[in-house]
Amino acid sequence: MIVNNTQDLGALLKEGRVAKGWTQAELAHALGVSRQWVIGAEAGAPTAQVGLYLTALRLVDLMVDVVRDDESQALIEAVFGGSS
Repeated sequence: MIVNNTQDLGALLKEGRVAKGWTQAELAHALGVSRQWVIGAEAGAPTAQVGLYLTALRLVDLMVDVVRDDESQALIEAVFGGSS
């Protein structure tokens, strides 16, 4: 899945947690965070710590694979009017 925003990342986290059969409380305990953090992360909170997101994803058997986006220059030009 291509992740475009924190909501996508949160949806993946929730999907992985549910597939593993864990509650939010169980994931929170495994991460050493509050259940509120898991709720926020699954909702796509933009302030959730990246390191915790990555650890949480690994705990639910998911990992992040970053690839180069060859089309990103077109997006940059669309946003900034070609002055990159």
